[in-house]
Amino acid sequence: MPPKLPFTNPKPSLIEQSIEIDCPVEKLFRFHCDTRNAPRVSPGVEFESIDGTFPLTDGAIVTIVMRQKPIPKRLTWRFRVEAVVPNRAVVDVALESPFKEWRHEHRFEPLGPDRCRLTDRITYLPPFGPIGVIGDRMIVNRKLRKTFEQRQVFTKRLMEQA
Repeated sequence: MPPKLPFTNPKPSLIEQSIEIDCPVEKLFRFHCDTRNAPRVSPGVEFESIDGTFPLTDGAIVTIVMRQKPIPKRLTWRFRVEAVVPNRAVVDVALESPFKEWRHEHRFEPLGPDRCRLTDRITYLPPFGPIGVIGDRMIVNRKLRKTFEQRQVFTKRLMEQA
């Protein structure tokens, strides 16, 4: 039997980041139930279209067409909402994306009447087999962490404004 190559059955990558926000958990949850808010917290992304039914519900399908630097081509993300748990979570799974697999959990935790915690938990498999795994380890995972950190900072600013 030939030796097993190290990248033949890659395990999904995991990113989990949290931020505390001074706003009621209900406000943060409502914001995340409308994917049309994504441009407000996504610096460097040019959204061409966001199609779906809002607020999000279990089983809803949403399609986003966008351009994100440094990628020169238009990207289409189509995802199915796996779960909407009022004031606790929104979970989406990509049906079409640049990744082989993508699952994003938006978790909301009340910390008091006017304070909450937002946690993004993303599990994904990069495309392109072993080359994608190497690219993920060298570049992609770090870039995704930075992207979600920025999104959380923008979300915090926006939610704490009024």
